[in-house]
Amino acid sequence: MANKVKFGLKNVHYAVITETDGGITYGTPKSIPGAVNLTLDAAGESVQFYADDSVYYEENTNDGYTGSLEMALIPDDFRVDVLGDKLDANGALIENKDAKAKHFALLFEFDGDAKKTRHVLYYVLASRPSVSGSTRTNTKEPQTETMNITARPAPDTGDVKAKVNQDDPPYAAFYTAVYLKNAPTNSIESADDEFDKYDPADIAIDCESTDDTNAVKNVLLDGLPIAGVKLTVSGIDITIDKSVFAELNEGEHEIIVEFIRGNAVSFTLTVVDSTPQE
Repeated sequence: MANKVKFGLKNVHYAVITETDGGITYGTPKSIPGAVNLTLDAAGESVQFYADDSVYYEENTNDGYTGSLEMALIPDDFRVDVLGDKLDANGALIENKDAKAKHFALLFEFDGDAKKTRHVLYYVLASRPSVSGSTRTNTKEPQTETMNITARPAPDTGDVKAKVNQDDPPYAAFYTAVYLKNAPTNSIESADDEFDKYDPADIAIDCESTDDTNAVKNVLLDGLPIAGVKLTVSGIDITIDKSVFAELNEGEHEIIVEFIRGNAVSFTLTVVDSTPQE
């Protein structure tokens, strides 16, 4: 019997939106751990125009959703990236009355969904989270933080939300980039997955895309961009200069390639040192 009950909110991510006259762009999704509950109510109204003593025209407007997101703890990164809080020179997180919250995309899924559906809301605004606490008693009851959210149609496309199932091509890389309508699918054809400090060599990454005009936007190593002078890009194939890896610790390191359209791709590079021991 198919499981039709949604439960266990998980894999909540946010992607900060940058708005310009030319439209909006989405940052790389960041994880928000500690998801507890998400509620969404449809927003909109039915518009009716009467003529000839009857309903002459009727339309249901889609204004997106309103609701709330409950988390175990709203991370400081989200407070800075989205809510506009600032870190001072001493590491204190400052909330200021003039802070301007940013719109963001919200990505998430429900554990227990039979189709393992993943969702994205394209144009979300969050309120400041409520703050509560209680004195310690003989029982421990975890405190949570809740933000009211509104999800409106994206101003450039009018899209409100999208969802993909586990059999859909965008599913595997869903959290690497905000999925956009008819976005191309990108993948790695081949990549050098080991770097030896004793015999250093450049790392080559050959990529594929269903969009022949796609291009590389960023290449990241352990979450940090690699300088353009260290990259050689041919179409969407990349060569990373060996000097980038010379000072890395031995072990596994993540390389992510972001494109101007479609999902990012990633793989694990293992750094070793086969220098002979005397």
